[in-house]
Amino acid sequence: MEENLKVIQPQEIEAWYVLPLIRKELALAMKQEGLDQKTIAKSLGVTAAAVSQYVNNKRGNDYSIDSHLKHEFTNSAKIIVKDSSLIFAEVQRLLKLLWNEGIVCKIHREKSWHPNDKECGVCFEND
Repeated sequence: MEENLKVIQPQEIEAWYVLPLIRKELALAMKQEGLDQKTIAKSLGVTAAAVSQYVNNKRGNDYSIDSHLKHEFTNSAKIIVKDSSLIFAEVQRLLKLLWNEGIVCKIHREKSWHPNDKECGVCFEND
């Protein structure tokens, strides 16, 4: 095991890095849809102060979304604005998208020791 990296489970990567990234992108997209910070906060289940930090690049900005994925967050924001009960389904859809795009694996490789530096695949073995 590489000495300078500790073992971080993929679920921790999701909680610490990916979920804040998803929330940030949704907050930005919802703001573009004309929602105020209080409404966005209620939809995302965070405080208005957290939304302010997301939209002002003070939170969730360790990583960014490639431009070819931005429309997915815009679509999700529109869906959530129409029906806030779909927040869980949309966040899960976006999370799966980020897994499929290799973004979660990229973050995991940067932040944690893992079994194989190039093509780990452990998270996909039981799909």
